[in-house]
Amino acid sequence: SIQPSELVKIIFVFYVASSLKISRSFKDIVITTAVAAFHVLILVLSKDLGAALIIFIVYLVMLYVATRQPLYVIAGLSAGSVASVIAYKLFNHVRVRVLVWKDPFAVYDQGGYQVAQSLFAIGTGSWFGMGLFQGMPDTIPVAESDFIFSAISEELGLIFALCMILICVSCYVMFLNIALQLHNMFYKLVALGLGTCYIFQVFLNIGGVTKFIPSTGVT
Repeated sequence: SIQPSELVKIIFVFYVASSLKISRSFKDIVITTAVAAFHVLILVLSKDLGAALIIFIVYLVMLYVATRQPLYVIAGLSAGSVASVIAYKLFNHVRVRVLVWKDPFAVYDQGGYQVAQSLFAIGTGSWFGMGLFQGMPDTIPVAESDFIFSAISEELGLIFALCMILICVSCYVMFLNIALQLHNMFYKLVALGLGTCYIFQVFLNIGGVTKFIPSTGVT
């Protein structure tokens, strides 16, 4: 069960860091952006929208830090918004995920089962949880990867789950501290890119299982 996009994310960060270190002229930024867009397009066509979104955000963050040009970020977010609308129109599974995000219980039999079961599990665990091995993670689809946060919340409680989120955030802060201390632009961008990749993946996963954002299928 190897997911190629996991390896691509790491290689992509190193590629962007090396490209932006060598040159930050408009021409070279356009070339790097085209390569980044090609990565995103391949992932979109393979329906791995979660990985595509991670690579897109990581690239925008690295580009802004390297160039300090907010116009690039504004242009990127505008293009991303247009692409999201197009993806909604083109892909049926994207429309289903948006419907599930709006009300998973209304479409329980048409794709809302996963998120509904996830919310049931989180609610059942309440603040202090059912106890270790006392929950029913088998009732949550893909509880070992995509919906592991729901299983943890059910057995160990919401307080434990919130502490886990704080640990993830503190890891990201450590990534940022490392990036700030580095003077070499290449290593600075690598630290920032990998850190952003990590925290955004955490956000997409936890956000999806708690119905904060539409589920993207990120593990």
